[in-house]
Formats: sequence, structure tokens, C-alpha cells
Amino acid sequence: MRKTGSKLAKQVRERGAEEILNDMQLLVGPPELRYIQNVAIMMFCEHPEKFFGYTYVQMTSFPKGSVENPSISEDFPNITGSVLQMIQATMERFRNLIIREKVIKVPNQMEALRIFNYPYQAIEEAVVNAFYHRDYMSFEPVTIEIEPDCINIMNFPGIDRSISEKTIAEGKRFVSRYYRNRRLGEFLKELDLSEGHSSGIPTIQEELEKNGSPRAEFFTDEDRRAMRIRIPIHLAFLEADDEVLLPDSYEKATKKSSKKKIEQYEKILKLLNDGEWHKTVEIADNLGLKDTRTKELLKELIALDKLIDNGKTKGKLYRLK
Repeated sequence: MRKTGSKLAKQVRERGAEEILNDMQLLVGPPELRYIQNVAIMMFCEHPEKFFGYTYVQMTSFPKGSVENPSISEDFPNITGSVLQMIQATMERFRNLIIREKVIKVPNQMEALRIFNYPYQAIEEAVVNAFYHRDYMSFEPVTIEIEPDCINIMNFPGIDRSISEKTIAEGKRFVSRYYRNRRLGEFLKELDLSEGHSSGIPTIQEELEKNGSPRAEFFTDEDRRAMRIRIPIHLAFLEADDEVLLPDSYEKATKKSSKKKIEQYEKILKLLNDGEWHKTVEIADNLGLKDTRTKELLKELIALDKLIDNGKTKGKLYRLK
């Protein structure tokens, strides 16, 4: 309440918490048997996990990759508190430990180019989204995994069934028939952490584009039990600190890639060496990988100026550039 400048913040000591909560329409039931609404526990209780199991943030770093070398990992302390406290603490950890800036001098230009491995606003929007759309009756925390080339943010359950697989693949804007935590969204909007109107995904993509980063991708399982957003690192940060990754620097990029990834790149380039268009499923079968992982590799090769696609959302094809 202090953060939003509410007059009620000054009245808590005088009038008591119960009366203030009643004014905010956060109590239900007759005077002799009052119940506090769930959103009040989420926003004002320092230990909401006592009421909603596993309400915390679990963050893990995989310096060598969760697929390439999952045994090398670092588990950060779990982040607990009210929803606002968890969002703030999560973003503080990102700001202090994860987000980095690089300044690139541009020939014949006075101002240098300033880029980030991950733009703060895009990460914040994704974190807020995870709390906004989480099912607080589920026994799964908000999970964040830091990979060498991306950040994965997962929450439960998955994307609403009213949103088609095509819309999810496009990753532009998800318009649901209903909001799971509408009152929580109202509080987040008051705190300038959410705009509402299904603006979260467009904001993430816009901030990534402004930073020169690849677009975020969204994944869910067939039963819509979980959602994962993959935010790729800016390609310049796949290089050593004193080097800049340019669109044509495939050779430089592979110097920092794992042996396994380089082999996957080479297999794709060899398969597509015939100059013909190829489907994702065909490339995935050749590599022995799932479609989602194959799409990530293809997207990286497009960014490295090695491949092109046919520009279609459905029936996408790839060939050498």
C-alpha cells in the first residue's frame, strides 16, 4: 500500500488490519465468521507457502547446459515471501548475478551500441507472468533454469486450452477466455508490474527486439500441465568478452559451443547441403532429436546466417542460405 501511495497505509495502526482488509474487499463472510481472500494472503503474507504449498521460486544454473552436462549445476537459495517480495527478490538476483551489459563501438558512429545478454524488462515481464498465471493450489514452484544460451521460466499449469497450438508457436499474443487470478492481476497492475489486456507476451517480444535479441519461445505439453518460456541470450554474449558476434561469425560462435552442439550444427548443414527445402520433422529424425530442440538449433543457424526459412508459421521449411 505504501508503494502505491494508498492513504490506507497510514491507517493500518489506527484502525487495525481487519478493518483495512474489509475496506479493500478482501474479507468475505458474516461479521461473526470472516474469511480472508486468497489474494490478500498472496500479496500481504510473508509466508504464503503455509497456505499454498510450494509457493516459492526455485532457481538453478547449468553452466555447461542441462542436456550437455546436467551433473554440473548450481542451486540458488529458494526465494520466498509475498508475491511482490518474490518478484522483487527474483529480479534483484537477475540484476546482480545474471544480467550483463556489453558496449560495442560502431564504425563511423559517435554513439556506441549498448546491449544486454537479457533485457531486464523482458525478464521481469516473464517472471510476473509466471506468478500471475500460476495455479496456487498446485504443488509446484515457479522454476527458473539458467542455461549457457537461454533462460527457461516454468510455471504450472500450462497455457489455457482456448489458446491454439498455432498461436503458441507464433508467440505473439495469447488471449485467454478467462484470467486465473484476476484480483492478483489488479494488484500487480497497481504496482506497475502488469498492464493486463494480454500485453505480457507482446511486451517480452518487443523488449527482446529492441535489444537485438532473438524472439522468446513458448512451450506446453499436450495436457497443458505446465508452461515454459525460453528467452534466448543475445548472440553477442556467446562470444568472449573482447569479441563481438556478427551475423556471419559462425566460426566464432562454434568456438564457444559444446562439441555436441557443433556436431548437431554440422549434421544439419550436411543434410541441407543439397539446396532443397526440408521439414523440421525430417531434420529432427536425422538428428535423433525432438522437434522442439531441433527448432532451437535451426533458429540459431538462421541467426548465424547459415540457413533461411520459407517465412511460414505452419509448414515451415528450411534450406541453406
